[in-house]
Amino acid sequence: MSNQKGFCAHAGGLRLSSRGFTILEFIVALALLAVAVGLAVPSLRQFSANNQLVSANNSIVTGLNLARSTAITTGEDITICPSVNGTTCTEDSWNDGWIVFNDANGDGNAATAEILRVVTIESDVNNSGFGENIVFQADGTTDMGANATITNCREQGTVGENCANVTINQFGMIESDKQSTTKDVGEPTS
Repeated sequence: MSNQKGFCAHAGGLRLSSRGFTILEFIVALALLAVAVGLAVPSLRQFSANNQLVSANNSIVTGLNLARSTAITTGEDITICPSVNGTTCTEDSWNDGWIVFNDANGDGNAATAEILRVVTIESDVNNSGFGENIVFQADGTTDMGANATITNCREQGTVGENCANVTINQFGMIESDKQSTTKDVGEPTS
């Protein structure tokens, strides 16, 4: 008697052979999957945290570039400042957002008709450093006598903080860089 595929010869006749995974093979596969997921989840959290930091940094750079390019294009002074409510400047951090406006009346405050852009922030990124108005003049320079740096940081659990800087010099040039070191939790932001 010849064996056919899918069947096996047995003393009592032909019967189907069993195919599939044993319970042991299933448990091993499940354990390997659990290890792979366990390794991937922290990496995804770090990836998400880094993306929030980069997004916050890019958002500030975009606002600064808008203010500078509008000042050059219109030939008028354009101001960007931190704002908690989206209508008035606050000498505080950029955590809640900022406004870009054309201070046509020169009072240093944003009237509703002067506001060009309002940005509201909702993230776990905290920032420190320069918290005042930045005025870009018609030639693209600022009214500051020195560089201003805004530091954005995102807490990384027990490993510290991951930070990035946005620096604006008196000539209106804007630079963004990521700090390569992490700080200990609780250490003040520079």
